[in-house]
Amino acid sequence: MKKKLLALLIAMQLVIQLAGCGDAGRQPGRQQSQTNNEETTSNTQKDNQESVVSSANGQNTDAQELRYQDDYYEFVNKRLLDKIQLAATDAHWDWFGELNAMVSSEMEEIIKELAADTNTYEKGTSEQKIKDLYECVSNVQNRNEIGLGPLKPHMDSIRNAQSIPEYVDALAKLSGEFGFSSIVGGYTIMQDKADSNQYAVYMMYADTLIGKEYIEGENTQEYVSMYLDYIDNMLGEFGMNESEAENATDSIERLLRDICGSTLTKEQLYDPSLTYNVFTVNELQQLYSNVDVSKMLKTLRVDGQDKYIVMDVEQAKKINSLLVEENLQALKDYSTFVMLNDVAEYGNETYVKLHDDMQNALYGITESWGNEKIWMNLTQDLLPWDFGTIYVEEHFSQADKEDVEQMIAQILKEYEVIIQRQDWMSEATKQKAIRKLETMQVKIGYPDQWPKAKDMMQVTPISEGGSLLSNVLVSMNVAIEDSLSQLGKPVDRSEWDVTPQTINAMYDPLNNEIIFPAAILQAPFYDRNNSDGANLGGIGYVIAHEVSHAFDSSGALYDEYGNYNVWWTDEEMQKYQELSKSIVNYYNQYEIMGSKVNGELTLMENIADLGAITCISSIIKDDRKALDDAFGQMAYNWACKDTESFMMYLLNTDTHSPNKIRVNAVLSSCDAFYEIYDIQETDGMYVAPENRVGIWR
Repeated sequence: MKKKLLALLIAMQLVIQLAGCGDAGRQPGRQQSQTNNEETTSNTQKDNQESVVSSANGQNTDAQELRYQDDYYEFVNKRLLDKIQLAATDAHWDWFGELNAMVSSEMEEIIKELAADTNTYEKGTSEQKIKDLYECVSNVQNRNEIGLGPLKPHMDSIRNAQSIPEYVDALAKLSGEFGFSSIVGGYTIMQDKADSNQYAVYMMYADTLIGKEYIEGENTQEYVSMYLDYIDNMLGEFGMNESEAENATDSIERLLRDICGSTLTKEQLYDPSLTYNVFTVNELQQLYSNVDVSKMLKTLRVDGQDKYIVMDVEQAKKINSLLVEENLQALKDYSTFVMLNDVAEYGNETYVKLHDDMQNALYGITESWGNEKIWMNLTQDLLPWDFGTIYVEEHFSQADKEDVEQMIAQILKEYEVIIQRQDWMSEATKQKAIRKLETMQVKIGYPDQWPKAKDMMQVTPISEGGSLLSNVLVSMNVAIEDSLSQLGKPVDRSEWDVTPQTINAMYDPLNNEIIFPAAILQAPFYDRNNSDGANLGGIGYVIAHEVSHAFDSSGALYDEYGNYNVWWTDEEMQKYQELSKSIVNYYNQYEIMGSKVNGELTLMENIADLGAITCISSIIKDDRKALDDAFGQMAYNWACKDTESFMMYLLNTDTHSPNKIRVNAVLSSCDAFYEIYDIQETDGMYVAPENRVGIWR
């Protein structure tokens, strides 16, 4: 997962509701995951892959007492997982992280070469920006001297506010210029869910810090307590004395718990019927009766729109009730901390350490990365498209793209067959679903035109008065200006929101498109030297998973044009919900590290996983060797290790089921799995036919 650059970008991800297959969102604060085991290099990767395809036929002698009939995931992956020891700096290992580390290391070599280069590069080139930004990132003395520097006047405007109107105005100015959002005034500009050819303004919800799931969780209060200590320490570094910081922390906790009590759950945020709430300016004024809405919108630079979309109405009502004079100091303290937290990793040594220590404690990490590694990752995070162009030039294969395109066409055609055989769907609805498949846009590799933000982003070196924080603020302003420039223009569906070096794949319901960045087209997910079955179980399964998102519990509510439009009959929707409920109940039975899977939270991804295995096994049909290759490769690709704390984080926040469950639960509901491995009622992987689940079977 990318580190948080700014609240705007996070909000955009939530509004788009991109459904990613793997690591996006799994490693907050961790750009990559590495092990201290050199045998997870590409050569060993290949050796392991070759052994996997036969492992489920009983040839994995390393598995010893393990039986594939009882635990397919462990049986296939035991050899690999026994070799991997989580480094003290990591909370999680999987292939997404491993490949991300490889990509990042390649980019690091470029940074090192440029940092050591005495040449001066032309202003605005990728070389100039990378070289000068890395100097800003790595110059600790400059960062310590600058402190909050360019941000301080804006923070002072919050701290010095003498009334709620002044406070709201200060927040709106920050949001309008940089995208900072804390309590009120946060927004993003994205495609209108009801008319995906147009852009709309979405009024975003408050920053709930550690999150509703932790704040209200029965087993997470230990982490909440740690986070409150973090708030106290951050405010102390900001300049508050011990008593002031303690009182401010108490006030922030009170507001936080109050706000979270009226906030949608993570799974509810994916339901457009709950998040797509259209308001006129007058209606918005009624919702925020304690705010001068017209003035706020003008300061945000989004005034004059016919409609505004409120993502969380109940939370907005709660926030409005809190915007009263008696809460002024608490509100100012809340927004102060949010800003400090948003920029902590770009600040002085103390802010960086406090931020890093908190993340480490939350994810069960016992040792921080070295400074150079942190600086390298931060440089890559802040210049994603510049590094993207470099990656494509050096690593993208047109032949691989063409091969994957053929596989995508095959998978889309098979989904048509699967849809046609659903006896609970009317012929008219089947044709609409097939039309959605036929019009689905496919993006592979990298964009034909690089985003405007790439050239808009300029880096000022230290020698010219620049600093890390000042350049970060420029980056945030560029994102805002780029976003504002879209208002009133038709949507350009050729644009990419994902960089080519991203190790992931995703489906975007508003564009009805699947996206496969260049970097995921490599082993173990894809290898031209692998068997067809292995590649179908690898990248083919990923493709089928993303296609299935077009018909998951959220994607199914959008038509072929990307518009929020319930195109099912009432009877079909009822049947769909019944099938969905059975999936929820099915996954609720699974547990890992003593904790239950949340079937509601993971429903969308579980639907996509189940649909993918149906599609892949349907393509292969009765070819036992190819099915063995596919199932083995799929299981191998989801191999992972986690700290207990990080697994707790995933169970509370991740829309994916834990990787082991993604393998075993899916295969246990796949009829072809039983046929080729002769799974019996006494086996651990066995699920009775009437209890096997899926929307698309």
